[in-house]
Amino acid sequence: MKTLLIIGLGLTVSSLAFKANAQTSQSAANDKMRIGIRAGANLMNMGKIQAVGQEYSTDSKVGFQAGIYADLPMGGGFAFLPEAMFIQKGAKLSENGVDLDTKVSYIDIPVLIGYKATPELTVFAGPQVSFLLSQKSTGALGNGTQGESTDTENFSKSLAGGAVGLGYSITPNINVNARYMMDFQKALKDDVNQDKIKNKGFALSLGYTF
Repeated sequence: MKTLLIIGLGLTVSSLAFKANAQTSQSAANDKMRIGIRAGANLMNMGKIQAVGQEYSTDSKVGFQAGIYADLPMGGGFAFLPEAMFIQKGAKLSENGVDLDTKVSYIDIPVLIGYKATPELTVFAGPQVSFLLSQKSTGALGNGTQGESTDTENFSKSLAGGAVGLGYSITPNINVNARYMMDFQKALKDDVNQDKIKNKGFALSLGYTF
């Protein structure tokens, strides 16, 4: 019994020492200017679309994202977290004879401010701007019209939006990031008469900080 108590005490002390050392390492990393790379998946939709005289709510579509980021300490637990990300947005719709699938690619530039609630956990929020790269839409309307389009003429070339989320550092180098994003402006131009189409959704990614 005495031996078991000694072993248990030793494991507890070792565990506490390891945790303290990990927190010290993370705290030291948080005080440095660092850059990293990130990739992951997102689940986006485009709000409501008007088709053949009716209004439909779009379903979410899975996309890919990847890019670079910086972690620049500001003091007091705050950090400036700019990013440049390639991201696929879009939506799906299959209802009452309307069958559409749209994938739109952007370069997103989030300008985020983070607060490190603990050495490992960061809460962040801020504005972002999206620059249109390409789009591909396929599908059919209830009136029999169907086809495929890659024309970006009707799409807004840049959009203002915002993001809010959490980041967690598994190690000083490896982190996970979860966020909600939305555009404040509609994805299509004024003369298209689709005022409720706005990109929004969730993203989850894995990052490596150098």
